[in-house]
Amino acid sequence: MIRILIFIFILTAPVFSFAATESELRVRIEERQKEIQKLEEEIAAYQKTLSQTQNQSKTLKQEITRIETQIKKLSADIRLTKNRIGATELQIEELNGTIAENESKTSAQRRALAETLQTVNQSDASSLIEILLKHERISDFFGSMEDIQQLEESIHDDLSSLRELKKILEDERILRAEQKETLSQLQSELQNRRSIEENAKKSKNTLLAETKNEETRYQRLVREREAKREEMLNEIQRTEDELRRLIDLSAIPESRAGVLARPLKGSVMLTQSFGNTPDSKILYNGKPHNGIDFRAAIGTPVFAADAGEVWETGNTDAFSGCLSYGKWILIKHPNNLATLYAHLSQMVVTRGTSVMRGDLIGYTGETGYATGPHLHFTVYDAGTVQFRASKISGSNCQYLPYGGYLNPLAYL
Repeated sequence: MIRILIFIFILTAPVFSFAATESELRVRIEERQKEIQKLEEEIAAYQKTLSQTQNQSKTLKQEITRIETQIKKLSADIRLTKNRIGATELQIEELNGTIAENESKTSAQRRALAETLQTVNQSDASSLIEILLKHERISDFFGSMEDIQQLEESIHDDLSSLRELKKILEDERILRAEQKETLSQLQSELQNRRSIEENAKKSKNTLLAETKNEETRYQRLVREREAKREEMLNEIQRTEDELRRLIDLSAIPESRAGVLARPLKGSVMLTQSFGNTPDSKILYNGKPHNGIDFRAAIGTPVFAADAGEVWETGNTDAFSGCLSYGKWILIKHPNNLATLYAHLSQMVVTRGTSVMRGDLIGYTGETGYATGPHLHFTVYDAGTVQFRASKISGSNCQYLPYGGYLNPLAYL
C-alpha cells in the first residue's frame, strides 16, 4: 500500500508544480492575443485610410500625409510581429512544461510497469508446488494466484497507458518543433519589417529634400517623372514586342490553372489585368500591360509561384531617373517559364538561390514607378528573356529584364 501511495505521489507531483505555471502562461498568452487583435484592428484602419487616398490627385501635403500614414502602419506591423514573437515564445514555454510533465509521467509509468513485470517474472520462476509449500492454508495459495492474475492483467493497462503517453509526447514535440520554426521565421520577418520602415522614412526625407517642401517643385517633379516613365514604358513595349515573336509554345506548359501558384496568399484584389484593358489605355498609353497587378499593402509577403532558381534581382531605383520596376526578382522555373515580381519593398533572396513553390522571396512595396503599393507579376517564356541597359538617350537605367511575356492568368 505504501509503495502504491509513493507511486501515485511521483505521478501527480509534477502536475501540481506545473499547474500554477501553466495557468500563468495561459493568462500571458491571452494578453498577447488581445494585443495582437488590437494591433490588427489598428493596421486595418491605417490600410483603409491609405486605400481611400491612393487614387486621389496628390499635392505635396497629401503625399507627405500618405507617407506618414504608411510609416505609422509599418510601425504597427513591427509591433504586431513583436507580439507574435512573444506569443510564440510563451507557447513554446507552455509546451516545454507539458512535455516535461508527460516525460515525468512516462518515466513513472515505465517504472511501475517494470516492477509489475518483475513481480510476474518472480512468480513464474516458482513452481506451483513451491508456491503451495509457502502457504500454510490452501485458501492463502489461491489468494496468491489471484494476485498474480491481477498483476498480469494490469500489464495490459500499463502498456496501453504508456503507448498513449508516448503518442502524446511525440505530437507535443512535433508541435514544439513547428513553433520554433515559426519563431525563427517571425524573427527574420521582424528584421525585414524594420528595413521596410527605415526605407519608407528615407523616401519621405528624399521627397522633402527634392521639393524643399514647396508645392511648385513637387508638381514639376511629378511631371518630370511621368515623362521619363512614359519613355521607359515605350522602350519596354518595343523591346518585348520583338521578343514575343521568339516565344516557343512547344517549349512551355499548356495553359491550365495551377501550373503556377499565386504569389500572394489569401484573398487579394486584382487591380490591373493582363493585355489591353481599360486601365492600360490610360496607364500604358494604349499599350498592353505585360503582367497583372495585385493590390497589397507595403510589407505583404511575396511567395515563389513555383520551384526554380533566382535568375536575377535588381533595383532600378539605384539609378537616378530609372522609373521602372523598382526592386525586382526574376525566377527561372524548370518548365521553361520565368516569373517577375516587381515594385518590392524588400527582397529576401539573392541571385542563384534555389527556391521551392511557396517560399518567401520578398515583400510588396511601391518602389520604382508605382501609383500605389502593389505587386506587379509577369510571366515570360524563359527562352526569350534578356537583360540589358536602357537605350534611351540620357537614361541611367543600367540593368533591366525584358522578355516575351505571357498571360499569367492562363497559368494561375
